[in-house]
Amino acid sequence: MVPPGPLADGAELSVTKQRLMEKWLAGGAGQQGPRIPRRGLATADLSFAQERLWFLAQLHPESSYHHMVEAIRVRGPLDRDALKWALEQVVRRHEALRTVFHVHAGEPRQVVLAEQPVDFGVDARVRGEDEAVELLRRDSDRPFDLERGPLIRFLLTPLGPADHVLMVTMHHLVGDGMSMGILFRELFACYAARVEGKEVPALPDLPLGYADFAQWQRDLLRGPELERRLAHWSRALREPLPTLDRLTDRPRRGRTSLRAVSRAFTLTEPVATRLRALARERQATLFMALLAGFNTLVHLRSGDEDIVTGSVVHGRDEPEVEHLIGFFANTLALRFDLSGSLTFTQILERVRQTCLEAYAHRDTPIEVVAAELRPGRNGGDNPLFQAAVVEENPAGAARMGDLEVAAFDFGLDSSEFDLVLHYWETDGRVEGGVRGSVDLFDPESVDRFTAELERLFTAVLDAPDVPVAELGLLDAPPDRESATVGAAAPDAAAATEDRDAADGDAALTATEREVAAVWREVLGLREVDPDEDFFEAGGHSLRAVRVLLRLRERLGVDLPVQVFFEAPTVTALAAVFDRARAAGGAGAGQEDTADAEAAVLRADAALDEDIVCAGTPVDPERVVAPEHLFLTGATSFLGAHLLAQLLRVTGARLHVLVDAEGPGEAERALARAFARFRLDVPMERVTVLAGSLREPLLGLSPMAFTRLAGTVDAIHHVGCEANLAQPYRRLRAANAGGTTEVLRLAARGRTKPVHYVSSPGVLFARDTEPGVLRTDGRVPAEAVLPSGYVRSRWVAEELIDEGRRRGVPVSVYRPGRLGGDSVSGSGDPESAFWRFIGACAELGTVPDFGVDADFDLVPVDFAAAALAELSLRVGALGGTYHLANPARTRLDTVVARLRATGYRLVETDPEDWARLVSKDVLDAGGDEGSVPVAALTGASHGMPGFGSLRLDVSGTLDALAGTGVSCPVVDAPLIDRYVAHLVGAGLLPRPDRAGRDPRDSRDLRSENIA
Repeated sequence: MVPPGPLADGAELSVTKQRLMEKWLAGGAGQQGPRIPRRGLATADLSFAQERLWFLAQLHPESSYHHMVEAIRVRGPLDRDALKWALEQVVRRHEALRTVFHVHAGEPRQVVLAEQPVDFGVDARVRGEDEAVELLRRDSDRPFDLERGPLIRFLLTPLGPADHVLMVTMHHLVGDGMSMGILFRELFACYAARVEGKEVPALPDLPLGYADFAQWQRDLLRGPELERRLAHWSRALREPLPTLDRLTDRPRRGRTSLRAVSRAFTLTEPVATRLRALARERQATLFMALLAGFNTLVHLRSGDEDIVTGSVVHGRDEPEVEHLIGFFANTLALRFDLSGSLTFTQILERVRQTCLEAYAHRDTPIEVVAAELRPGRNGGDNPLFQAAVVEENPAGAARMGDLEVAAFDFGLDSSEFDLVLHYWETDGRVEGGVRGSVDLFDPESVDRFTAELERLFTAVLDAPDVPVAELGLLDAPPDRESATVGAAAPDAAAATEDRDAADGDAALTATEREVAAVWREVLGLREVDPDEDFFEAGGHSLRAVRVLLRLRERLGVDLPVQVFFEAPTVTALAAVFDRARAAGGAGAGQEDTADAEAAVLRADAALDEDIVCAGTPVDPERVVAPEHLFLTGATSFLGAHLLAQLLRVTGARLHVLVDAEGPGEAERALARAFARFRLDVPMERVTVLAGSLREPLLGLSPMAFTRLAGTVDAIHHVGCEANLAQPYRRLRAANAGGTTEVLRLAARGRTKPVHYVSSPGVLFARDTEPGVLRTDGRVPAEAVLPSGYVRSRWVAEELIDEGRRRGVPVSVYRPGRLGGDSVSGSGDPESAFWRFIGACAELGTVPDFGVDADFDLVPVDFAAAALAELSLRVGALGGTYHLANPARTRLDTVVARLRATGYRLVETDPEDWARLVSKDVLDAGGDEGSVPVAALTGASHGMPGFGSLRLDVSGTLDALAGTGVSCPVVDAPLIDRYVAHLVGAGLLPRPDRAGRDPRDSRDLRSENIA
């Protein structure tokens, strides 16, 4: 793939205009920067393009997507020995084809081998074309060994005595589309010379190797030079960036499969000739005209006026690399403003201007641009755009000595772009294809887009000065009219729905009918599909609890809310109830699955083998006086207070990861968290990073991740997903996977200490009442609490322990139940404990746990101060600390202060109180605060009871001795401040309005959430 060339598009221009066009397409005047020195490097850093691809290859080592595959058909008497010799000459000439990739001190390096045997395979038998195609497809999928090489291979498949197919499979790390053309040209020349007994013709000199280029690029793009080059792209690609969401048939869900559906695209010779003429008239190129048409159709189809489309450029502006095989290709993100009632000629002019500006700045690798701008994540390999227009130069008829050579197409349909137009020129026509991701587009939609694109060019050529919106270019999507059938008879439709619901229930089991009836009642639906996901049908956590409580009344079985997330359909949930009843109760049968669940936890607790500390050890000076710190979970209660504390006690810049699609959204989320927690945090030393704990590399680009690893001095990992009702499989990615990526960050390059905030829940064994929990206490996988949240944190601590064994200095902090700030009284509105207090105030009753009932309540400012202090002490690295209050808080003291404030609270039996909570949940006005309340009072099966959290804090107190950091006692005045804050923030009803106080539905959250 090469960029639109001036000779192809400007052949009919005057000499003066042609030279002007060539100058502009080259980005202005000739290259003025420093030339690339020849260093003869045997090892070097990766180029920016290689670095991104290398990291993707580590994430998907078995994937063949980044294999470049070309096949040619060779007709005539082939000399196989001469062919092998010719291939050896090409590999010997180009260092990139003898390059492998090693990891040194946690960083990838490319290593040029002096010699490497050519991987040349010959199929043992003659095959038919169809059979050969299957063989070529299988062979092209074989993975490469990046450490051992070779990273290019050749397969010769005979179709007959004088008919062969030669397939070249090259890893994209060592070549690009233009490299394939260089390879074939040199192969043909060397083969012809060998069979004719002549000397190899003079091939172009190669003044340097690819490793020289990579190191030169790395050295060049830093400091002021990098800032200068990024200035244009920072303006052009400012947030928010548009997407294709309104064009696709389905929303994107994470990374796509890269499989595509293709449809042929053709502009006949008359249409293509007129389009070239229009482009020349506007001082544009054919590429620009095709790009203008593509963008016009995207605009008309989606209604979007802000469009970003990608284009590939060859990246060989320096003359030293013009004939070199290597990964030079770069991608440009071209952003267009199509607002207003534009004609096609106006759109073409905007496209032309944008292209010329981009060409003038095309020497900045897109990987650098993406890392600097940190654009919103779309789940694909291209964070800046999802659509592209790409010119190709397919192999035409050629000669290899006395052999006839032509391209051999064996139908590899894949694309890194969601929607792309590939094109080339043939005999005056424009031919190519439209490819759409099968994950996002139906085949019919790609058909329709292709047909409309072909018609569009004819229409705009007939009326180039008519607004494109008035040309009537679009087909209606199929079946659009049928959507209104029956709309005129609502009564009949309702009657039909009732009959359908009854008929559908008749096919269900008795339990399934009970479940379906409750679903319809809670969700307000006439009909329920027994295989539809409850949460996709409009359900949420509160409604799930209502369903389970009503089913408990009807079926006599009490199940924890976590079950609903594991079995979210009528069919699946009914089966769980049937098994529980058959086994004799809610917890019956759970032992049968305990071993399987434990095996899953143990398997997930295996740390990736490549996470090893191979760099320099921790620098004590960086521990005591860090310059850069990395923090996750800054939008959580503890995380926000820790951010403020670290800014107070250090002079470091804080790099803060926020779960968001882009920097703007991340900054707004952080501002909302500060407002919610009543914090005033100065942002002058805060850099906000949009990412996600659920994604590889924390949702950052490979380059941004590597840059962060080389910048920060320590890592504070507070973030997690803390939904009490979610099952383990839904929390694993963020809590276990996120911890893995944090350890990867710590081990990459210079070793960095990690300060990990865990949960005391990992110390509890199921169905037991523990005593004082020691810092070194652990439970086996079989005994972990039956909570998805706790299980995910247990796996994370296992990963932390393995990281410690591999040399990562990790300090673990387990906070107790977090209370508000001891000075302001400001607390966490999502805290499960304060939801419990709110439920007591609203119901006018409190459970009687006995006169000695007490619990741990630790002011958040102490927890943040203790954590920050310990993180700055070299001697404290690698320890485990409980951040709990040495003085426990009595429940009757809290109740007394509530009564003194004016709340009328009656003590009642805990089981009766739990029934009141259940009734409150069933009430249409109930809020989701009741669910964490149930968890706190032991209503979840196998969970510890109220007040059972007792943490040994002796080690923490010893470590903090002499630091001035001490924990305030939660006494009557502090409780009064807490209550005043809750009332003032609307989190508690005022005493004169105690009773139902409806609030917005919220997810079930606990402390330390991100």
